[in-house]
Amino acid sequence: MERCRVLRIEEQMYGCEELPEGAEVCCDVTVEAADGTRKTLSCPDAALIRQGIGEGDRVLWDGMELKKERNSMKKIETSALIGLGALGILFGRKMPGVKVIADAGRIARYSAQPVVCNGEECHFDYVTPEQGQPVDLLLVAVKATVLEQAIRDMKKFIGPDTIILSVLNGITSEEDIEDVYPGHCLWSVAIGMDATRVGRSLTFGAPGRIQFGEKNGEMTDRVRAVDEYLTACGIASEPCSDILFKQWSKLMVNDGLNQAAAAFDLPYGGLTKPGPAYDKMLEAMQEVIDLSVLEGVNLPADNHKAFLESMAPTFKPDGMPSMRQDVLAQRPTEVEEFAGVVRRLAKKHGMPTPANDFFYEKIREIEAGYHKE
Repeated sequence: MERCRVLRIEEQMYGCEELPEGAEVCCDVTVEAADGTRKTLSCPDAALIRQGIGEGDRVLWDGMELKKERNSMKKIETSALIGLGALGILFGRKMPGVKVIADAGRIARYSAQPVVCNGEECHFDYVTPEQGQPVDLLLVAVKATVLEQAIRDMKKFIGPDTIILSVLNGITSEEDIEDVYPGHCLWSVAIGMDATRVGRSLTFGAPGRIQFGEKNGEMTDRVRAVDEYLTACGIASEPCSDILFKQWSKLMVNDGLNQAAAAFDLPYGGLTKPGPAYDKMLEAMQEVIDLSVLEGVNLPADNHKAFLESMAPTFKPDGMPSMRQDVLAQRPTEVEEFAGVVRRLAKKHGMPTPANDFFYEKIREIEAGYHKE
């Protein structure tokens, strides 16, 4: 009996030919064994449904039939982190024994100038991509602008059972990771933090929390395992059955708040006052709401107003979201993950996006004006 994990399930294509009378509808099920070898099995769709077998599940293969392995929750004991920006520091400092993935040059810089969080030095165990060993949980906290390189660098840290959580902004990072490491991601989003990073120093008041879940909303063993691990680490954990809704809600906030702060060079205090920045922020958020309906996620029509009414009073007037921090530090921004994604998805529906067009062009113009050294 061979233990495997399901990476992908795809319905078989029969083309123009009809299924023979009495034949079962089958799916191609790609599985990965403990030694990393993969195979694609032909399995009756009805049997998969009957057992509740889905992508990410642990299964048993006896050479004839695929069976779901019950009570298969594996405790998370080892972890790795790639990306030591604000979110990497916030969450990584609470993960005992976490391996921080970095190239030799970064490791030398980090060792010479340790990360400081709220005035206290944080010491991590740094490893290069070449030194990687498979871990139970890999947290991806890089900027979207370097995700492609991070995906390459994490290769040796991923084994058959590795769970990947990406806390990147936007709604596309999991799909990018799954293209290379299918079946490993839980969809996730980090919310509720107010961190500001300057160089190697991070300050925050609210530490935030991680919302996560299976893309299809099922509460699987690996969702429960991640919840147990994060809770034990002291990281606020929120398993979700509607994680896509949560991701789009944050996209709406980032699309308006983050981009308006960067484009109009304003802190939170300036964004809550009536004026051009406030109006454009609301327009961009409305475009995300309208697009969510077309994409089947269906954010409420008043989602942006409800967010501002509940959260604006908690903003520090002189605080700022991450994109304005990036602009002030002359770092590449995540405008492609905000306005860029909204424009691209809207285009296929024939939906105009004047506010996001404005933000995209304005922020690209700001980036083009950075002083090149």
